[in-house]
Amino acid sequence: MAHTTLDAYHGLSLEELKVLWVKVFNRSSPPFARKDFLIGNLDYYQNTPMNQQLCRKTSKKLHRLYLEFQQNPNYQPDGSKSHLKPGTRLVREWKGDVYTVTVTQHGFEYQEKAYNSLSAIARLITGTQCSGPAFFGITIGGGQ
Repeated sequence: MAHTTLDAYHGLSLEELKVLWVKVFNRSSPPFARKDFLIGNLDYYQNTPMNQQLCRKTSKKLHRLYLEFQQNPNYQPDGSKSHLKPGTRLVREWKGDVYTVTVTQHGFEYQEKAYNSLSAIARLITGTQCSGPAFFGITIGGGQ
């Protein structure tokens, strides 16, 4: 397949990019794909030498993850789950109020309601998009 510049992709409409996607990948693009997503993937595929693209094993693993997320948007791959033990309480003082979250077997509990992520709870408390682990002072790797 001939190399294409990013400028050439940016000159295409969303519909033209979707047609190109079918030609390149032999399947329809994701239904709600935005133009920048299509451009980035087409550019990567067409302009990265085959020996530098993902190996078959990694590509298959990513495809399995993609299918899992399509079936269950709340899917948490192994290794992404919290390393905090159930029963652990996370306490955060913010704007003069104290907030307590309990780690459960399947996620977190806040105000007697179950949540899949700390970020959802942090968003509820702050009213903004923010990292739940950062908000509650959890470091990468699950330490405190």
